[in-house]
Amino acid sequence: MKINSIKYFSKEAFKNVFSNGWMSLASIFTVVASLMMFGIFMVMVLNINHMMTKIEADYEITLTVDEAYDAEQTEQLGKVLATIPNVSEVIFESKAERMELLRDQFGDNASLLDTYQNEKNPLRDWYKIRCIDLSKSSETVSEVKQLGGVAKVISNGETIRKLTAASGYISRMSVWIMLALTIISIFIISNTIKLTVFSRSREINIMKFVGATDWFIRWPFIIEGMLIGVIGAVVSGVIMSFAYEGLINMFASLQIGFVDFIDLKDIVLVINLVFFFMGIGLGAAGSLISVRKHLKV
Repeated sequence: MKINSIKYFSKEAFKNVFSNGWMSLASIFTVVASLMMFGIFMVMVLNINHMMTKIEADYEITLTVDEAYDAEQTEQLGKVLATIPNVSEVIFESKAERMELLRDQFGDNASLLDTYQNEKNPLRDWYKIRCIDLSKSSETVSEVKQLGGVAKVISNGETIRKLTAASGYISRMSVWIMLALTIISIFIISNTIKLTVFSRSREINIMKFVGATDWFIRWPFIIEGMLIGVIGAVVSGVIMSFAYEGLINMFASLQIGFVDFIDLKDIVLVINLVFFFMGIGLGAAGSLISVRKHLKV
């Protein structure tokens, strides 16, 4: 495409956006609404995956050591645990260390535990192990239970598996919903832009009769749609950023432990890039669909 043609198409596109006032504004609001709906589901999926990754990383299988085991046997048990294929990390906590942690949790009331020191400590030594693959945690628990010296195994594997399955289901559903929203958005935007194209159908017909090629006629409309898409993307990005920051602050004030959102600074670039390219794509696709009918002369 020649530089002069690009200048002409761009000039026409900018002129049309501002000369078609309310129509252009309606198209921009349509893009904003479409991108906001898409953005809500995208942010939801990203945060669900982020939370599940954090839960999986923090997941531990805890096992208490038989009281009959001495220090050497307990240490040997730790070495055996480290050889289990799916185990990534083994953390040992003696009953004395556990008591100190418990005293820290009691805070000002730690004196209530003074009678449970040294030989009177009712706690047991235990190991915490972390898995490489959370989906194989049940097999790991089975292997741990078979080891000598293991008095009890504490595992929330079933709950974790249900959360993982639910996360995968939500992610898959959200992808289909976002795809459906994209198709619906293109349809709505094309119909909105179609009103603008219809008002200029006579101009298109004249250009067609004097020998203008289809693409020569299309390009100003495509660039106009892309420009509308970019404006809509900028507006959507600003709204989404403020709304997301407000959501993070609201949940932070509620202090819900398991809710851990991605920081705005880590996601804002992704949101704006997705909005930018989607806005361009939606605007261009809507314009192409809208102008197609009027080129059939």
